[in-house]
Amino acid sequence: MNDVTTGDSILFITETDPGVLLQNLQNYGLSRRETEVLLWLTRGKSNVEIAVILDMSKRTVDKHLEHIFTKLGVESRAAAVAIIRNACNAG
Repeated sequence: MNDVTTGDSILFITETDPGVLLQNLQNYGLSRRETEVLLWLTRGKSNVEIAVILDMSKRTVDKHLEHIFTKLGVESRAAAVAIIRNACNAG
């Protein structure tokens, strides 16, 4: 964002309390494990990478994402990420 009076750039940094974020996501009916999968998804990780990080099979990650998409009422990874970003801003 730019300050219109000086032309200087202004940087806003927002820190989200992980507990608040977790609660916001669980309000969507997500399990704790689904929330973990979704958090890694927002960090740009592939299903294979998420499986390795969370010590589960890729098929399990796929299934968690199916459930996440249904619970959030979305059909894509990008839409799910948009939901979590909104949840972050609500915190």
